[in-house]
Amino acid sequence: MSRQGHLGRVSISDHGIGIAPEALARIFERFERAVPAEEYRGFGIGLWITKRIAEAHGGRVEVTSRAGAGSTFVLELPILARG
Repeated sequence: MSRQGHLGRVSISDHGIGIAPEALARIFERFERAVPAEEYRGFGIGLWITKRIAEAHGGRVEVTSRAGAGSTFVLELPILARG
């Protein structure tokens, strides 16, 4: 976790199977998956929900990845000043 200006930033990386370039844009859509449902469990809504919550709070979530080389997800949210 880090802070960049008025944003709090969380970055999570793995060394898994990665995500194919053509799937990167669509994995944040509802019921979309980058892997076959027969091989991996889930409904394909987790990233969609995460993106919607981040955007509702003025933030964002993004991913960088290469097939076979893992992925890095970054979540940024505004830090509110307490008064």
